[in-house]
Amino acid sequence: MAVEFDISRYNRYNKYMYAIIIGAGPAGLTAAYYLLKKTDIIPIVLEESPYIGGISRTHTCRGNRMDLGGHRFFSKNDEVMALWRELMPLQGAPALDDILLNREKPLAEDGPDPECEDVVMLLRDRVSRIYYLRKFFDYPIALKWQTLRNLGFARTMKSGFGYVWARVFKRKEVTLKDFMVNRFGLPLYRMFFESYNEKLWGKNPEEIAPDWGAQRIKGLSLSKAVFSKVKSIFGKTKQVETSLIEQFLYPKKGPGQLWERMADEIVRMGGTVHLNQSVTRLRCEDGRVTSVQTEDGSVYEGDCFFSSMPVKDLIEAMETDVPVAVREVAQALPYRDFITVGLLAKKMQLKNETNTRTVGDIVPDCWIYIQEPDVKMGRLQ
Repeated sequence: MAVEFDISRYNRYNKYMYAIIIGAGPAGLTAAYYLLKKTDIIPIVLEESPYIGGISRTHTCRGNRMDLGGHRFFSKNDEVMALWRELMPLQGAPALDDILLNREKPLAEDGPDPECEDVVMLLRDRVSRIYYLRKFFDYPIALKWQTLRNLGFARTMKSGFGYVWARVFKRKEVTLKDFMVNRFGLPLYRMFFESYNEKLWGKNPEEIAPDWGAQRIKGLSLSKAVFSKVKSIFGKTKQVETSLIEQFLYPKKGPGQLWERMADEIVRMGGTVHLNQSVTRLRCEDGRVTSVQTEDGSVYEGDCFFSSMPVKDLIEAMETDVPVAVREVAQALPYRDFITVGLLAKKMQLKNETNTRTVGDIVPDCWIYIQEPDVKMGRLQ
């Protein structure tokens, strides 16, 4: 039997407006948080899983917190950065690893001490490498002796000529392959981009539109990577591509901690967050959504609705007013799933052969991109 949640009764007496928000990932939670901060609308968040944070959540296993993905907290948007710092202020004292390694970092005045408080953003150094030819390469690719030695003379010359050729004879950018070849040359594309993107998306870059590259790596190119490195050496770090940043914020207990905190704030300010509530049906009247129904039969009525659920599922859940062409497009949308395997290890056999000092001499990488075509994984975090 459906459990009716008749918001109109509350509106009649309290004159409140209610927003039904589908999904408790970063998008849904941020919508709810801003509604409470900026308006009188009360949000009701419905999340199909028992977790907060979507693919930005942090899973707890035997007392260990494991992140579903390596989510760097960095944005060129000042409003986004301010929101994160509002929920979790930047550290005002060095963390234990900074102390042990005598590592200096810019600290926030009056910021929390990460060794005494949990609600704190840590400033982390970004170190990422590529594993290819059973060797490690810097990410982004850096023109230095180690790179040339790993590639060997023949591959290095081929890569250099390939890059020059790509800069002189630019391709018309019809596919993602064209986009990347124009910026790195065909040999480097085949070495460092083709296999990884096939793993990531399940498609060859020749089958992917170039818009993906414009969104994901934006203005990054081999020349910009080199110039960025040169500028950093001379202290000129005015504006940097997102893919080239050297430091980023990270919640002390993983990315999921930020969204868990936001959910707590939403509840504190008067909103509600319901877990295990999978929306299966949207009721529509006169071209607008009037209520949503969840898998257990509960019905939630509202004055406005926000959805962060997959478009495919959203259209399928709508009863009426969906043109046939729209429904067909939604049903045909491809989605790429992924598997994360969390390993609890007492010790790593992988040695730290870099110049970066670490506690316990573990490898310094935030994550390692696995480019080897015969290794069926995309990234080690």
